Parts: sequence; C-alpha cells; structure tokens
Amino acid sequence: MSSTPLTTASNKQSSVSKSRQIVSGFVSGFSSSILLQPLDLLKTRVQQSSTSTLSASWNELLTPSQTVVPDDFLHLVRRLWRGTLPSVLRTSLGSGLYFYTLHSMRSYVHDHDKSLSTLDSATSVRSSVLPKIQGYANFLSGGLARGFVGFIMMPFTVLKVRYESSVAQNATLWQTARLIYSSHGVRGFFYGFGVTFVRDTPYAGIYVFLYELAKDWIPIILLPRNNNDVLDESRLLSPSMSILVNALSSTVAATAAVAATNPFDAVKTRMQLFPTKYGTRMWTAFGRLVREDSGARCLFDGLGLRIVRKGLSSGIAWCVYEEMVRQSQV
Repeated sequence: MSSTPLTTASNKQSSVSKSRQIVSGFVSGFSSSILLQPLDLLKTRVQQSSTSTLSASWNELLTPSQTVVPDDFLHLVRRLWRGTLPSVLRTSLGSGLYFYTLHSMRSYVHDHDKSLSTLDSATSVRSSVLPKIQGYANFLSGGLARGFVGFIMMPFTVLKVRYESSVAQNATLWQTARLIYSSHGVRGFFYGFGVTFVRDTPYAGIYVFLYELAKDWIPIILLPRNNNDVLDESRLLSPSMSILVNALSSTVAATAAVAATNPFDAVKTRMQLFPTKYGTRMWTAFGRLVREDSGARCLFDGLGLRIVRKGLSSGIAWCVYEEMVRQSQV
C-alpha cells in the first residue's frame, strides 16, 4: 500500500447527489440479489415447515419435473433462481431507497447536531467517506430508515416469499399475485408487516451500529505497526484495503444482527405463506408456531443459511455502495 497523505472523512463529507445515492444503492442491491438468490430460496423452503430440512429442500429443488430432461442445466438454473424477479425488484429498489434515506438522515444529524457527530482525529484512517456519527445515532437512523423502506416494499416481500415457496411451485409470478389478491385482497400484500418491522428495525439498527464500529477497529488490527509497536496511521486506506475492511465489517455486523432477529424472520415467513393458519397478529403466530410445530427450536430454522446469505449480500451491497460513493467524491 503506497504512502499517501492522510485524508480524513470529515474533509470528504460534501453532499452526494440524490441520484448517486439511489443509483449506488440500486446497483448494490441488484448485484447481491442476483448472485445470492439460491440461498434466499433455500432459506424460505427451510422455514416453510418444521419438517423442511436443508437437505430435503435442496433435493426438492434438484428433482426435475416429468416435463423436463433431468440433466437440463437451464432447468436447474430456473429452479435455483426461482423468485429472482420479485427479489431483484424488492432488493434493488429497496436498497436504493434505503441507502438514500439512511445517508440523508445521517448527513442531517452530522451537519445539524455536533453533539452527535464524530470527528476524525488527526491520525485516524478511514475506509469510507460516509458521514460519521455517534453509535446510538447510527442505531436509530439505521432502524428508522429500514422500517420506513420495509413498509413501502412490503408487497414485493410477500410476493417473493410466496413465489419462492412450494406453495406456489407451479404458478407464474402473475398468477401468484392474483391468488394473493383474490384470497386476501390488498391486505394480503401486507401480511406479516408487524413482525417484519420488528425484525428489520432492530436488525438494521444493530447492523449499522456494529458496521461503523468495526470499520474503526479493523484497520487497527490490519494496518502495520512501527518498531515501537505503535499503529502506523500515516496512510490513507487504498481502495483494495477499504473493500477488505468494509467486507469484514459487514460480515461481523450481519452475523450478529441475523442471530438476534432470526425468530422474527421465521415467524414472518410462516405468516406470509399460511395467513389462515397462523393469523395476522405477530404474537398469535409466535404462539402457534411454537406450540404446533417443533417448539422454540423452529424459531431458528434457516439461521445458518440466513447468516451466510446476509453476510455475503451485506458485504457485496455495502462494498459496492461505499465504493461508488467514494468514487463520486474523488
């Protein structure tokens, strides 16, 4: 990494255009949803029933129907990437709106409340040019932004979950949407919003809080030290080092946030797939899921898949987003 005069984020926090924020978020969400759709599909299948295991769900996806050739590669791709369209719409549009909303909130706090903003020290290094604010302000802004965007994107979420499951296995995307509407009306596209809000708001708050915290600590671990064992902070992080720091920070933050919120994700999936059985009230669905399925253990169905998927998707999304914003300020 070549030696370069240090440039702190506080000198780089000029406003980023709305279009740059939205486009950066859109591209980051689009890329992660396309690449990782099979993991999201498997997670939905595992959470669909207490008897759905990872191996069983995988075998079900790989088992060809009677109308296709067993070795048809395109058939395998279609099955593993089933639900990609609603997932891409939800993730790309949602990411664009989320990153724009989050950046706007953090920028406002940074510019208007100096007690909540955090200034870089003269020797600090950064992997990001995004606004830097206090930890609890990161938690609140992340949670509020995610809750707001989650409501707007809820119809896409319900459609994605229903289409990914075996409940709509032989239906087209349009047929799935018509079935939801004919069975439950417009309300059907918002089933599970309460538990989704309870899942997403703390998830995003925990994620943003830990992500920003990790970005401060990981460079201290990775950067070289001089003969006196003092951190050599005389360099600005290179693009490759910034990507590594942001990716590691994202993985740490996503793992912790997923583990804390997985019970709500499991309940959300059941409510959106079987609203008649589990009802439309979160605590009712919790009770029925625990009593009638495999106990509290089912609240952590899909946890491993969700950690892998969220860790990778968050790493891809935030790295793409951060670098696009960084390049706009070079």
